[in-house]
Amino acid sequence: MFKTNTPHFFDYSEQQLFKSYLLKKDIQYYVLFNEDNLIVASGGYGYNNNLNTVDLTWGMVDRNYHKSGFGRRLTEYRIQKITTEYPESDILLNTSQNTFKFYEQFGFKITKITRDYYALGLDRYDMIKSV
Repeated sequence: MFKTNTPHFFDYSEQQLFKSYLLKKDIQYYVLFNEDNLIVASGGYGYNNNLNTVDLTWGMVDRNYHKSGFGRRLTEYRIQKITTEYPESDILLNTSQNTFKFYEQFGFKITKITRDYYALGLDRYDMIKSV
């Protein structure tokens, strides 16, 4: 799934970061399957004790299933879980110029833009959804 979104949504160098992330024990990570039992989307979140916030992390949809509603369902589910578990915490995320508008639909606001952060031509958009 990661590879289907590279290099447009992720840089090749991020694949190892993603693998390391999946080995963490203090995260929640969800996987969506379609009717054929194929993985079509995944994404997680983790509580940040230092900031009393929750980080929405590594959300992705297999490129073959973009615009099929899987990303929306996964994001809504993660936000619902976060607001239930951490009702007093803001939700943070970072994404690129290719997907920030998707997250704006859920009430996330841009707090910072860093040009060429992930790779040349792949900017970082820091965003927040406040309680």
